[in-house]
Amino acid sequence: MVGKYKYLPEEMKILKRFIGWRREELEEKVAKLPFSLIDGQGKDWNKPYKWVSFEDAKGKDSPLGFVLVEEDKIVCIDLDRAIIDGKLSPGAEEIVKAFAGSYMEISQSGQGIHIFAMGSLDNNLNLSAKGIEMYKNNRYIALTGNIGEGKLFPISDKLLDKDLEIQRLYKKWTQEKVSTIRQLDEYRRKVIKQNLDLNDLSLNEILETMERTNDKASRLISGLSLTGDHSRDDFIFLVLARNYTGGNPNLMKDLFLMTPLNRLGSGQKRRDDRKYIDYLEKTIDKVLRLGNFKSFDWSNHLAYKERMKAYERF
Repeated sequence: MVGKYKYLPEEMKILKRFIGWRREELEEKVAKLPFSLIDGQGKDWNKPYKWVSFEDAKGKDSPLGFVLVEEDKIVCIDLDRAIIDGKLSPGAEEIVKAFAGSYMEISQSGQGIHIFAMGSLDNNLNLSAKGIEMYKNNRYIALTGNIGEGKLFPISDKLLDKDLEIQRLYKKWTQEKVSTIRQLDEYRRKVIKQNLDLNDLSLNEILETMERTNDKASRLISGLSLTGDHSRDDFIFLVLARNYTGGNPNLMKDLFLMTPLNRLGSGQKRRDDRKYIDYLEKTIDKVLRLGNFKSFDWSNHLAYKERMKAYERF
């Protein structure tokens, strides 16, 4: 483990910012799930009391993750699809040259590059569809220690001050993608507003709408299995429930417990109800950590309800 992270900068090693991560296939996608190296649990992995020092982490049998904290002034630039046929893409090559001398590593996919440098960042930037992300906080980076033998970028164990380069790169992508960022902001506001609107809906309304508008949901709510496996069916339903509730974990749990998927008291999944609820909440947590999703548009349904209320007043 020590040799694997031989080139990790001392500026990072001296900080108590390390967690573990593991690969899991969720809904036909590969996810990198973080967990604390203290108790092996994913819950509260982003809380400082769940992080350990590099000295404690290096003895663990797990790949390491590094948690970015704004006060550290450490920025990570995550380039996706940067390596094509063993060579840097033109866009990645330009960025790598700008940050030469600071620590870089190949990501776990073998196609991306992590670039670490000192500097400041106005906001986290996630343009994964365009192959670039920039983070300063509220994020962990799945470290690999793979420096690629220096074939793709200069080997370095330094964390250089690249504030000017960071500002230039951030400005370039935010200026070019203003409309995209605005759309993302509008989408988030819509989801927040939608969550408020959901207060006007009963659980039965949400469940009936899921059954009426989604074939998979309809089959699961009817008691049919999609996969022949309880756990996989649970996961699929909760992914769908996330989309219909805007990712509200309480609503997701309540909806699940209203369906035939609910096995409370049966002893089929866990020996007692407490352990079953714990299983359910952990599954919901996994679903919510899948990342971005498209929420169901409740506007037509809510508009219809308002029209019916107005009609009833006459």
